[in-house]
Amino acid sequence: MLNLISGGTINGNVYMGQVLNFPPPAETDGSDVAMGAQLPRHYVNNAKLFEAMDAVHAQCRAENVPTRMLLCGLPGLGATAAGDQWVVTRRGELPEKHLRASLGSGFMDAAAILEHWLDQLRAPKEDRPSGAEALSAYFRARTANLPLLVFVDGAATEAQVRLLLPGSSDSVVLITSRARLNGLVGGLDVVPFAIDPLDEADSDDLLARVARLGEQTRAARLPLVRACAGIPLAVRIIAAQLLSLGPDALTELVAQLSDRGSLLEALDVPDDTSLPRMLEAMYRSLDAEGARAYRLLGLHPTLLVDADAIRALLDTTGPLGRTVNALLMANLLDRRAMGYYLMNGVVHEHAWSIACRPEHAEEREAALDRILEYYTAVAESGEALRSGRWRHDPAGAYRRLAETPGTDAVDRNRVALVAAVETANRTGRHDLAWRICQGLWTHCLQGGHHADWIKALTFGVASAMELASAGESSTAGESSSAETSADTLALARMHYELGFALLDRYDTAEEDPRLAQEHLEEALVIARGEASEGHRRTESSVLEALALLRLRQGRAETALELLDQALAALDGIDHRRGRTLLGYHRGRVLTALRRHEDAERELLEARDRFAELGDTYNVARSLTRLAEDRVAAALPAQALTWFTRALETMPVDGRAYQRAAILCQRGDLSRDVGDRDGAVADWTLALAGYEETGSPLAVEVRERLSEAGF
Repeated sequence: MLNLISGGTINGNVYMGQVLNFPPPAETDGSDVAMGAQLPRHYVNNAKLFEAMDAVHAQCRAENVPTRMLLCGLPGLGATAAGDQWVVTRRGELPEKHLRASLGSGFMDAAAILEHWLDQLRAPKEDRPSGAEALSAYFRARTANLPLLVFVDGAATEAQVRLLLPGSSDSVVLITSRARLNGLVGGLDVVPFAIDPLDEADSDDLLARVARLGEQTRAARLPLVRACAGIPLAVRIIAAQLLSLGPDALTELVAQLSDRGSLLEALDVPDDTSLPRMLEAMYRSLDAEGARAYRLLGLHPTLLVDADAIRALLDTTGPLGRTVNALLMANLLDRRAMGYYLMNGVVHEHAWSIACRPEHAEEREAALDRILEYYTAVAESGEALRSGRWRHDPAGAYRRLAETPGTDAVDRNRVALVAAVETANRTGRHDLAWRICQGLWTHCLQGGHHADWIKALTFGVASAMELASAGESSTAGESSSAETSADTLALARMHYELGFALLDRYDTAEEDPRLAQEHLEEALVIARGEASEGHRRTESSVLEALALLRLRQGRAETALELLDQALAALDGIDHRRGRTLLGYHRGRVLTALRRHEDAERELLEARDRFAELGDTYNVARSLTRLAEDRVAAALPAQALTWFTRALETMPVDGRAYQRAAILCQRGDLSRDVGDRDGAVADWTLALAGYEETGSPLAVEVRERLSEAGF
């Protein structure tokens, strides 16, 4: 099968269905109309859709009513191909006589379409009335007892479709549209079906087959697959370019598409299959309010967005019904569970490109300010509720939240928050970038979300460096100022937090120990550069983190010395929580030094002080460390007791990672004392917790279960 696309000729499997053309009218009497069709050699993605369509058709036949179905979706998703595929694979179950109108191919006038169909049905011309309404009534009467399959492709409005419906109760009408056409659903009993994007596996299969790429290129081509966002037409256009340019172009094209804006250029082929031009036409069909919403949604850091974030983008506190519905009806936005909406990746890129046009500059910058300030508030509100730790607060946000607490929506918004840090960094809003990072600390630490945490902090460090450099430039030749001090403290905090995140993950394959030490040492130099309380608190925190790094490296004596220095840095500062944390860590180090009585005393004192502070999470952590000390002291019965108390104390919400760690340790100890059933039960729960948080430690737990015969 040949299929020409700009950039080359594809010989082989084609995913999008071919146009089904009418043959010329037969010279014999009667109304034997057929739709010539050729089944594509390769087709994916719509098995469940076809099952649902079959069920609707069967029900309509049982009720003796017409079958009317609407296939709708974004341009390039293959609604026409899906309709063709359903028709040609169900030849024996559908009416033999077929009629088709392609409303996007020039037959935009209903009267012209009806005249064409009546020609196909050999209706005498002299019997036909004039005018679309009269012709429609004549067509219905002519087909009242004639089973027909009518395929209306590319409908834009309900009115276009109403005039083209046949009259028989056993007719089948398939309609495709880029819009949802709710008027058909409510008024004419049309059943709507949404065409979903290809999943990643099917997209990769399509790209590989059309571009003739071997298995060895799978990893290299994955960025191209993801950039196409499951739109078959986009995949085919990219595949055609690869086929035309040769296999050596793969690396070059991947690099090209890594630059924002280049995807639309690659998809803008010089013919009517240009996806950007199709999207441009859809954008121009929106009213002013819908067009503004479309542009601004392109500025959101992620494809998935909730109603509150949309309100922030649009600068409104009212209901979103009319604005959102316009985009939903045009299939430019999809509704998801729990108040979320999803914009396809290629659509999002197009919306972003429009927002970046010079005429929208003022609107764009104001919207970016609003959405990034919104996510900064989300991060800081959640952080304030989760932890009483000290934070650098030049904007006064945490002081205000102490007086008027907010809500904790960090878990719901973590992916968007991480993306917001990158957006803030790339758009020069550096003060917001590091503040969002600081607000992610407790959520990511306690939830074990290391990948997101480290990614965000990488941008946070870069933004803090920009602020520090700007502060130095603005005060060149002057003594240090409060503004410069704030900038350098933000940089020290970002280096410290990134170093700690790397230390907490401690993936040697990613060189976490080395990188952690580099960032912590940089933070220490900056913190010691000034004598403000914030710098001294940061110095203490950095020394504490370096002590934990030395402990991981088996240098417990050095770790104890660093903890003493961390405590000294707090002299004269009222910081109960900080001193309690240092005592907690001293307990861990004393365990490593086999000073178990001293370790027990420090950890029990830390437990009591955390309880006084209302810090249930760290109470549970102290009990966990005490259980670990009892294991090291060869006191398994006591260790099991403390592990159980730790698990009972550890909060449930948002603590799946920490609870999994306790369960895993208790399971190991149960195995060692001969309680196989108890070990398996704990490992099974631990595995669920690690899988929930995406932790690589799940692999180790699976190995334990496998060794136990599960």
